[in-house]
Amino acid sequence: MSIDDLSVMRVLHQTMQYGTQRQSLIGENVAHANTPDFTPKDITRSEFERVLSNVGGPSAGVDVMRTHPMHIAGPDGGQRVYTAEASPDSETTINGNSVVLEEQMVRQVEARMTFETALTLYQKNLNMLRTAARGPAG
Repeated sequence: MSIDDLSVMRVLHQTMQYGTQRQSLIGENVAHANTPDFTPKDITRSEFERVLSNVGGPSAGVDVMRTHPMHIAGPDGGQRVYTAEASPDSETTINGNSVVLEEQMVRQVEARMTFETALTLYQKNLNMLRTAARGPAG
């Protein structure tokens, strides 16, 4: 039995991937803050919840994505690519750009908090498993 067989670990792993991909997307939005006619994108929470509904069960699989032919594909270790949707901010400038840096920074903090919370829980679960595997100290 692998650690990835535990549903809680799979959910936390997917949560960390969601946070990572969302942070990357928000970074792209900030980079295009002065690009004419640019509409920022975001990964909706419902998209993440849809993916989680497929991860929770013991027989649920996750698409494995190999970024290089020399990479070894794991059973459920692939990275899920979430669908980004246009998510315009509250204002649009004269040149058609609708990136508001303050709103993007709030989204960035939310994504970071999601990632860090999942990472902390993942580490705590690993520590509990290690403690249980060690057995009583003698």
